[in-house]
Amino acid sequence: MNKYGVKDNFVSQWFDYLAFALSGLDAAHTQAAPVAYTMIDLHKKGAVLDYPRGGLDSLIQALVKGLTIDRGDGVGGGELRLNSRVKKFVLEESNDRAKCTGVVLEDGTVINSKYGVICNAPLWNMAKLLEDSINNSQDVAVAKAVKEVRKQADEMQMTGSFMHLHLGIPSDGLEGIDCHHSVLNLEEDVTAAQNLVIVSIPTVFDPSLAPDGYHVVHAYTAASEDFKDWETMLMDGSDNGKTEANDYKRSKEYKELKEEKAEALWLALERIIPDIRERAKRPGSVVEVGTPLTHRRYNRRFRGTYGPAPSIGKDVWELSGPKTPIDGLLACGDTTFPGIGLPGVAASGTIAANTLVDVDIHMKLIQEMKESGALQ
Repeated sequence: MNKYGVKDNFVSQWFDYLAFALSGLDAAHTQAAPVAYTMIDLHKKGAVLDYPRGGLDSLIQALVKGLTIDRGDGVGGGELRLNSRVKKFVLEESNDRAKCTGVVLEDGTVINSKYGVICNAPLWNMAKLLEDSINNSQDVAVAKAVKEVRKQADEMQMTGSFMHLHLGIPSDGLEGIDCHHSVLNLEEDVTAAQNLVIVSIPTVFDPSLAPDGYHVVHAYTAASEDFKDWETMLMDGSDNGKTEANDYKRSKEYKELKEEKAEALWLALERIIPDIRERAKRPGSVVEVGTPLTHRRYNRRFRGTYGPAPSIGKDVWELSGPKTPIDGLLACGDTTFPGIGLPGVAASGTIAANTLVDVDIHMKLIQEMKESGALQ
């Protein structure tokens, strides 16, 4: 912004806010492409806020449909397995190179790959998974490739974590309330701990997401929580990259820190709904507080991070594409190009899938999209 003469302080702060909401980083360290895309989407003629009816679940079901649908080409639809955590990759040495030929689930089931394995685990978690997958120390190529992934993971910086507050509250008297809110102190750096609180009330657009007479409220501090505050509560005293359901202590100290850190969320919500605490205590209300350890556990995120940050001394991410040092193993997710955020992660999955698919299939799919009107 300095290069192109942006001098107005509020405009600079606004771009910092927009960038931080997208990437967990200020404008100086966020790639220009997602910010430019967002600006166009916000200000183009006829711009509206798109919100999926049915909430996030409707997006998930659409993805499941795309995966499992039988396209009538004789191949059939794909299969989605839930509660099927991958324990390790099947690695072997072939022609002096490391190769991945499938995965082993926690229950011992082996799934062999036909074309390749695409892993959406963050690079830090994938490195640990690969290390746990080495069975034969004599496979020099495998050990070398895994070591290379570990080096990439150790050199990748990361953003902070989250505090979450999920509420179900009575909606009486809240007619006309807006769905999205951001609460921050512009006199402080947007990246300061707990400065930016983002609030969403999705039942404003889709009342079916809650029982009649109630609103769903989600408030969170965006990528500004220091995981060091919580790390001592892990059973091993640090995050080794492998997440288990019961690997942190729900001690008195944990509960006290949880309550202390959630206070910023309550204060932000009181700027929007002044009697929010009273509503949350009424019969039928729901209050759930999530910490960086919760975020780490349910999202399988190393140190509960939002995602990658630029390397020390760099302004923006330098992220790899889908290919890894291991043949047959591709990566996607926010630790691969183009990075953090739903659009970026979705694009990374598309890039990984396209890398596996032959060009003639690409052309066929593009033609189908044109004929259906999905591609202009």
